[in-house]
Amino acid sequence: MFPAVRRASEAAAQTTPSVGIVVTESNMNPIIQMTTWLLLALTSLMLGFRFLTKFYLKTNQRFGWEEVLITAAFLAGLGESVTFLVPEGEIFGKERSDISDAELTAGLKVQYAGELLYVLALGLAKLSVCAGLTALSPETGHRRLTGVFVIAVIIWSLVAFIGTAFQCGGHGPWENPGVKCLDRHAFLEYVAITNILTDVALITLPAAVIYPLKMSVRTRITVLSFFSVRVLAIVAAICQLVYLPRLFEDDFTLRGFPYYLSMQFVQFSSISAACAAYFWPFLRSLRSGLISADNRAFTSEYALSKLRGTPRNGANGDLVSGSSSKNRDRSNYIKITTDNTVTTSIRSQEPGTDKPLGTEGYMKDW
Repeated sequence: MFPAVRRASEAAAQTTPSVGIVVTESNMNPIIQMTTWLLLALTSLMLGFRFLTKFYLKTNQRFGWEEVLITAAFLAGLGESVTFLVPEGEIFGKERSDISDAELTAGLKVQYAGELLYVLALGLAKLSVCAGLTALSPETGHRRLTGVFVIAVIIWSLVAFIGTAFQCGGHGPWENPGVKCLDRHAFLEYVAITNILTDVALITLPAAVIYPLKMSVRTRITVLSFFSVRVLAIVAAICQLVYLPRLFEDDFTLRGFPYYLSMQFVQFSSISAACAAYFWPFLRSLRSGLISADNRAFTSEYALSKLRGTPRNGANGDLVSGSSSKNRDRSNYIKITTDNTVTTSIRSQEPGTDKPLGTEGYMKDW
């Protein structure tokens, strides 16, 4: 009896379809969802590393416009990713014949919201980089150049957002074919090409700011390489342009699968590139034993003895009597920090006018 039961169970197992995520030639949606989850997790890690470097490894840092903009970009990117993860977004990557008209309408509505959030995420991430460059260099020329680029990014974001929101006037792109809309193919090409151009500018702009700094060639190349991570966003945007015509084919939900993936990679690369520049101070702090270059707890001051004449009694008296360091004269003291630069206090006739020398004036906030 038992062999008969076993044969019956084996036959039932062969006829029962497997349960789980199945990727077929007519259903690529699971790949989109898995990729979206993975890139969303990596983006969260990048943002966490940025905040770790900003507020933990560097003391006395405030939550400024850089952090506001990158946080808003992350939230917008999170919302865009959700549009691919909700049930309505399951039409992307599926064959059109397997999708009902009601499912297609719901999916196009979700896609419409995702495109708006996508433009917001890219624009806010670019503005976050501009805010960081403004704080990096105190020179008027650099600030003006950054200001011009900020205006260009704002104009690009407004045009892309308004054009996406009102591409069919007061109607939605999911409504009947009789609704008059703008040339969506040409508009998406414009958004992608201008996005690439602004990313190229975001790579060259830090070079103009960092190149004049007094640092070794190796250090300069290392710092610029972190800003050059945005090249990944350019590559993803080029792939987006290549697969853009597939969105206008009859079976666009399945044929547009590479475009949807490229869209996720562009968003991930843009937000991550805005955070990658903070990996340089993070790695530098690791080399120094997780000690911040700006941490005042690890700052010491030593008196300088004069080359001629008798030693200063005040300096020796401090060591003997153990008087408070607040009563010491700081004019002949040198400050030793964990940074790569050494600064001295310059006594001017006007109090409160001490200024840092060397590259510290440029890099103190980064």
